Amino acid sequence: MSSPSHLVEVRCNICNSKEREIISQADTGNIVRCRRCGLFYRSRRLSDDDEISKYKNRLHDDSFCSIENAAKKEIFVSVLNRLEHHKGRILDIGCSNGFFLNLAKKRGWEPYGIEISDYFLRKTRESLGEKHIFGVPLKMAEFHSNFFDVITMWDVLDHLIDPLSELMEINRILKTKGLLIIRVRNMSFHTLINKLFKKDFLGIVKKPTVFHLYGFSNHNLRILLDKSHFTKVKMENSKLTVGDPYSQIVFLENFTINFIKRVYWASSEFVKFISFRNLLISPSIMVYAEKT
Repeated sequence: MSSPSHLVEVRCNICNSKEREIISQADTGNIVRCRRCGLFYRSRRLSDDDEISKYKNRLHDDSFCSIENAAKKEIFVSVLNRLEHHKGRILDIGCSNGFFLNLAKKRGWEPYGIEISDYFLRKTRESLGEKHIFGVPLKMAEFHSNFFDVITMWDVLDHLIDPLSELMEINRILKTKGLLIIRVRNMSFHTLINKLFKKDFLGIVKKPTVFHLYGFSNHNLRILLDKSHFTKVKMENSKLTVGDPYSQIVFLENFTINFIKRVYWASSEFVKFISFRNLLISPSIMVYAEKT
């Protein structure tokens, strides 16, 4: 990985503004907030080539992958249940080890995947074959226009080097009335959690959140999707993962963690209702957007 001396400055990906405030300083790059649209992003950061190389060469733990898949399965299944009438070609960007695509395939979808990580690329091709699984950035895959019925990004948008450009390419390759589905961390929730718990709260909460390249709220997500020509945007509180797959909480059993999560989920839905869907307080946001 590059040293801090090789980090580069970037502008806001949504409004291209240089006006920003520093939220957190680090040798690996500051976290800043755009004064115009509220986007959180890392600047300075690794060059585009170094960022891709970081993900391409990263090693992963098979046992953790299994834990993460089990934790997210309920979320995946709930989304697939909503998509029965869209069934056709589905592309998962950042498809990891292909767990979601395999669930979709069993339901009759024609699965395609993009995965930069050599490790995950190999795993996905072992289960789905090589023909439709691409180990290059989205634009380099050179898909035809109006090709996909549904495109998904599971906890990937905040990792992307250029989210706006990526979403415009997604719009090009989606069919008319095709759906884009995004799950991404809710920065409004995570900034609050970091203020409350700092780095380690009474030895109970570890690493309350991890920041990647970007941090989104429902407000700036709408701006971003509008600029990339998506319509009928619907945002929801994402359902929570099962258990504690990222080992953020100590001393509590999974049963207790799941109970707390379900209570919080119900509370977040109540807040959404009384705020007329304007206030989303779940740790992650689910986005459904249509190409028209």
